[in-house]
Amino acid sequence: MGPAGPCPAAAAAMTIKQEVRERAQVLGIPEDEPLFMWIVEASLGASLPEGWDDFMDAEGQTAYYHGKTKRLQRTHPMLERFTGCYKTLKDLNDRGGKIETERKMESMLYVIFNEMLNRCNRELPPVTPELLERACLLLCVNSSEQFRMANIVKVAMADFAEEQYDVLVATQTKLTVGGFIDRVRKEQVRIEVSEKPDETVMCSEFPDKPAAVKNLVTFDFYSLEGFAATHSTGKRRFHETAKVEQTVCSIYPRKLATCEVDNQFYSDEGYRFVLGKHPAMRSKHLKILGGYKCQEFPDKVAEVLTGDTLEFLSWEGYFKLFRHKQLTGRMYNHLLTIDEDGYFYRMGNKLPPEETSRLVDKARFLAGGGEWASFTDDMHDTYWYNLRDKVTTKTNPYFAN
Repeated sequence: MGPAGPCPAAAAAMTIKQEVRERAQVLGIPEDEPLFMWIVEASLGASLPEGWDDFMDAEGQTAYYHGKTKRLQRTHPMLERFTGCYKTLKDLNDRGGKIETERKMESMLYVIFNEMLNRCNRELPPVTPELLERACLLLCVNSSEQFRMANIVKVAMADFAEEQYDVLVATQTKLTVGGFIDRVRKEQVRIEVSEKPDETVMCSEFPDKPAAVKNLVTFDFYSLEGFAATHSTGKRRFHETAKVEQTVCSIYPRKLATCEVDNQFYSDEGYRFVLGKHPAMRSKHLKILGGYKCQEFPDKVAEVLTGDTLEFLSWEGYFKLFRHKQLTGRMYNHLLTIDEDGYFYRMGNKLPPEETSRLVDKARFLAGGGEWASFTDDMHDTYWYNLRDKVTTKTNPYFAN
């Protein structure tokens, strides 16, 4: 009888390890960077992004096609986003001090959480801007730009510190930070990968211009100017094309537009840039492409904004929460409706753009996506910290007139 093979559990573990190794090569993540292996594991079993379909091509291999932009490729499109996530986190890690191992990151987080638990023991708010910035640095979150993610880290820190404090007081067990890290990384995948929009398809002739057509003979993408420059003479002028459907930012053409103002399209970054230079643009109607998202059912478009809690909700989401609030004795005092063009109405009267803009800013702040994060000082008074400029104020910047 020959030697026994590995037990089923060991064989399965070897298969998983090999799968991770192969996926790491696809994503371009070196094996000697163990700090980012969690990205590899998170990418296994990734579903297709919206708008993409898969099929078997003529060679019997899986291919992926995006109907609107006419992109065709053999690489799973979600893997490109995971690679982008890795590059972003690696760049932040390299600039922030280059933590090389999971153990080192955990040990430094232990220090932060011990400080937070000491604050809990003194009945002080556990999270301060300084502790938040240190945690963001360790977790490769750029707090100066990734406002939504930084706010998520802040909430996760407070929740985890209070949970751990209760556990430690009751059981005297050792502090662990694994659950906190897993929670943050799950949110990083959601925001930086799953909800990340595709990038603009650019012209092969003029790389700074977005593509408008795809050549069905050469399969290259062109802007109208690029196609005219390369297909005006010879046989190429008879090449057929297919329209590429994409709405791009007028300020940053490599980014897809998320909103429209005065017949101009902007990404979130482009809109903030223009608003910084021209504050009067707040007086113009802001239309979110695809509508505001329901905070209860993110796959649905919001149809109302609650006037007291400032939540964007579909009618389905509203009635779900409305019934809950009835049971708990809490009720919505005001309700604003939103039409398909993004106009807000109170009791049937259209709100002026300036008031709408203020309400949207407040709603974004409460949803954790704005550049101002709220904190409580040692005297238990609320103040606000600007993640971009690193300044504080005791006046709520979203609710100020």
